Amino acid sequence: MAQESITNVDDDSALAPMKSAGPGNLAGESAPAPASVSPAAGTARKDAIRLLWFRRYPLWQSAIAFLLGLLATAALSIDLAPVSYKTITKLDPTATGALYICYEVLLSFAGHSDAIVLLALALLLVLPIRYVLFGKGDSLRPSVVLPAAAFALCTVFGMSYDLTDSAALVAGGISQAIKAAIMGAGCAVLGHTGFYLFYDCLDWLGTQRPAFSESRFGVAWRAAHAALDRRPFLVPLALIALAWSPSFIAAMPGIFMGDTGAQIRQWFNLPNGTSDYLNLINPNVLLNGHHPVAHTALVGGCVQLGMQVFGDENVGLLIYTTLQFFITAATVAYLVCSLRRFGCGLAPRAASLLFFALMPLFSNYAVLITKDVLFADALAVLVVQTASLLAAGTGHGVTMRPRDWALLVISSIGCTFLRNGGLVFPLAACGLAAIFAARDARGVRAPRRRWIAIIGVAALVLVLNMAFARVVMPALDITPGSRREMLSIPFQQTARFVQKHDGANAGIEGGVDDGLVSEEERRAIDRVLGYDTLASRYDPDKSDAVKNGFNEDATTQDLAAYFAVWAKMFLRDPESYISAVVNNYYGYFYPSERDVWFYSTIEGAKIMAREENRAYFDFHPVENSLVEACGHAVNLYRVAIQRVPLASLTMSSASYTWLLIAVGVYLLRSGQWRSLAMMVPLFGVLAVCLVGPCNGSTYMRYLYPAILSLPFALSVALAWPRRLWRAR
Repeated sequence: MAQESITNVDDDSALAPMKSAGPGNLAGESAPAPASVSPAAGTARKDAIRLLWFRRYPLWQSAIAFLLGLLATAALSIDLAPVSYKTITKLDPTATGALYICYEVLLSFAGHSDAIVLLALALLLVLPIRYVLFGKGDSLRPSVVLPAAAFALCTVFGMSYDLTDSAALVAGGISQAIKAAIMGAGCAVLGHTGFYLFYDCLDWLGTQRPAFSESRFGVAWRAAHAALDRRPFLVPLALIALAWSPSFIAAMPGIFMGDTGAQIRQWFNLPNGTSDYLNLINPNVLLNGHHPVAHTALVGGCVQLGMQVFGDENVGLLIYTTLQFFITAATVAYLVCSLRRFGCGLAPRAASLLFFALMPLFSNYAVLITKDVLFADALAVLVVQTASLLAAGTGHGVTMRPRDWALLVISSIGCTFLRNGGLVFPLAACGLAAIFAARDARGVRAPRRRWIAIIGVAALVLVLNMAFARVVMPALDITPGSRREMLSIPFQQTARFVQKHDGANAGIEGGVDDGLVSEEERRAIDRVLGYDTLASRYDPDKSDAVKNGFNEDATTQDLAAYFAVWAKMFLRDPESYISAVVNNYYGYFYPSERDVWFYSTIEGAKIMAREENRAYFDFHPVENSLVEACGHAVNLYRVAIQRVPLASLTMSSASYTWLLIAVGVYLLRSGQWRSLAMMVPLFGVLAVCLVGPCNGSTYMRYLYPAILSLPFALSVALAWPRRLWRAR
């Protein structure tokens, strides 16, 4: 395997070409291949791969590969929607039973209009399927089969929930089950082939650096070298700021989202929605912990500054947006710059920079006034410092400088105070880094007290968090956030069950009452969630409306009684509970048709104009020809990215989730524990998403912190020289 060839290489000899070459070679762009991979060995490897792909396979193997290719194309073309009775009876009025089911299945396939495209795709799939199944001998490993099976299940059930909010397209009868099985089998073939080829590609990336030199790429090499080597931080910063500037101009003074006005009103001690339902410590202090208090203070403080100094709240918004814009741009530049420190060549650094510059998600969020953006910046810096701590113990050119320790402290504090519950991220990162540092201290690779310093950082943020939550907030009469924020899953399950079985008594006119909910159980739920409107408040994709009915006065006994009822209802209808969870989170695993660009200048202007904001402030977008022109350009580009095939996948939460899963499995099967440790904060973000209030098809901002850190984390973990792999 690739990792074996890396770990067995003499490190000095592998890095010698980089040390001895000029400025270009220091970045790895025109350095010769590592000492462990001679030109002859590289040629032999290419010849071996060519033989595996194009050798003369037995006819039966090619036939099987072709049939599997047809199955995969069938999965892409089959329509899970039920076939109408009228369509079938028009063909055969007497069709019943098994014959009717056969018609239902066959009429769900694409017709002759798509036959040529599907046949061409099936033929193209023959080579990779044949290579994986018969050219290699390890394609049935659990690390390939299990993710492929999970991918197939998520695709089939995700489509059903996306279209019907239920599993009806999978479990809605014999014909639906057959169609779902065909689609699942085809998706499993695609997943099996795709995961194996992905791992194969990563193996290759770990053995050598792809050639990228002036002699081969000329102008492209010189441009990348000038941008990424001569001023490795300032030039990327300038390029990112320039690429994002149309979004900044179009959004002035900033894009509002639902929580923005509430946070600002909290700071000015005005009615804000959250203070209406919380049991306030002091009724005269409306500032509370529903949103991170530090971020509320920052946004509100900027608005207050604009009003006091310039007499205009919009100037205050612009101050905050400008600050966030440049912090985010600087974070991106720092991510790209840090890749050079880990030996990554021009190619991965240039690809990362282009991704940040051209992917409209980043420029949009840079001007969106929400807590998630600055938290994502802090998390990204924390990931870089975690990687530095882990690599410093390998003894291969990465050291912890004083400024790195300062950034570790700052990013840890930022994660802690810019998101409620964010303390877990620096604690997890520092804890894992300390474990490796303590192990390294047994040898000669690291200072023996480094792990103590790491634990000291974790202890510092823990003490600061506890002091703020238990001393500062009570002293200032700041009410903590509600208990309801951690109960999205059980609340959604109860609401779905009630809507299905007792909607008539829970707010749905003409709803069902099948007797599965007793009066005593209604009272137990009512003491916690407000039963009279519970079913009507249920939104399959978002738990906010259900949580809004939470009774803040509910006692521990009330909650215990509620959870006793919750457990009984699960036994009565487990499918309802499972569907509630799947419906709330499937968008993180399936590229939903519902994916929308929610945060736009148009929606921001509507939120600014809401009565609860207009009653106290005069927030409004800047209106002039330049802003209007930039707005049109930004929206047009955004729609283009959303609609262009393949590029549109960058606008889906599911794409990044599966990338995280695939990389995690690859690192796990390779035993690369340091790389996995670096990825833990990203998996932590995904885990928080899967207990959060919203579906990935509704918002991407919950996964955004992981998306921002991905280019750096993947490049360090997977691109040559893989310095985190040098020590186990």
